[in-house]
Amino acid sequence: MSVQYKDWFDKLQLAPLMPNIAYSSSLHWQLYCNKYPDERGILVDWVREPEKNKAVRILSTILRPLDVNETLGWFSRKVLDRIVFRRNMFANVPYQFRKDFTEKARYLFWDYSTYSQEELFKKYTVVSQDEGHLSFETTMDQLNRTIEKGDINIFGVLGFADSMGHQCRRGEEYSRKLKRYMEVLKKSITRYMILHPHEPVLIVSDHGMSTINNSVDLHLEQRFGKQSKKTYIAYSDSAIMCVWAERKDLLADIEAYLKTIEFGHLLTDEERRYYCASDRKFGDLLFILREGNVFATNWFGKSRRKQQTDGAGMHGFWPENTAKDQIASIVLINGKIKLKNYYDYHSAYHIIYSIMCGETE
Repeated sequence: MSVQYKDWFDKLQLAPLMPNIAYSSSLHWQLYCNKYPDERGILVDWVREPEKNKAVRILSTILRPLDVNETLGWFSRKVLDRIVFRRNMFANVPYQFRKDFTEKARYLFWDYSTYSQEELFKKYTVVSQDEGHLSFETTMDQLNRTIEKGDINIFGVLGFADSMGHQCRRGEEYSRKLKRYMEVLKKSITRYMILHPHEPVLIVSDHGMSTINNSVDLHLEQRFGKQSKKTYIAYSDSAIMCVWAERKDLLADIEAYLKTIEFGHLLTDEERRYYCASDRKFGDLLFILREGNVFATNWFGKSRRKQQTDGAGMHGFWPENTAKDQIASIVLINGKIKLKNYYDYHSAYHIIYSIMCGETE
């Protein structure tokens, strides 16, 4: 929520929130449930665990020769996902590694059966866009009906800002497109406050959105040879790379090289403990790109479409103070708790929990 909306309401507090590492499929669990990667066993969408689907395992073996041709491999995986399985079963994972990886990430707000299991939401009526399964208009209609029923404890989940941010870079055009949605949201919040003038309203974003400026390639295979289970595996999605290596000397060489890359950051053991991603199942090495850079080719997917004229945005970059566009927000309206000047995920969870549970300090 931009500072341009600070004058929306009286008694509005706005505090910056530094995102944790990973993406929303992990961040929502961290921010609202205090469940981090080491506890859940999931950092990024694909986890290095054997695939159980027999059809996927068989096809991965049969089609492995297609890995030699990048374009043919990409196209065949698109066909399998869209026509055969009609879901994201292969993405852009090389066939030689597909049997050893499983897509396990599950969004907290994917559906009712997921978020209803969490203690924090059991006293709330959750109105969720279900990660885009429902339209903004449908979700807002449901939210407004819930408000008119007189419900006090309402938890709304909207993804319009994220969806739009991936398609349009930050700037005047993004602000113009966003304004219509924000005005609809403001009207609903205003109605809630008329009905419940003494109740606090909390607005939280799990991350900001940064403009993509560069597509980068680390050229690992030119330096360290072809990837394999006997040498090294380098998983990468938009901004995060996880590296496993069988030989300690090779791992040390890759580590030394990654430390020289200025447009990314190699996490130390101490940083991995802080972000609760110390489990080596997430990689012997974790490397995260700095704001504005994305991997040119990654395992999650690969698009052949031309970049949109409005640019594009991404998140999941290395969280540092200079990555200002990625910083999220905590907004409190009519609250009895005074927000601090800055929050990380650990402190943000406690303030969110306190407000949602009705605590005043």
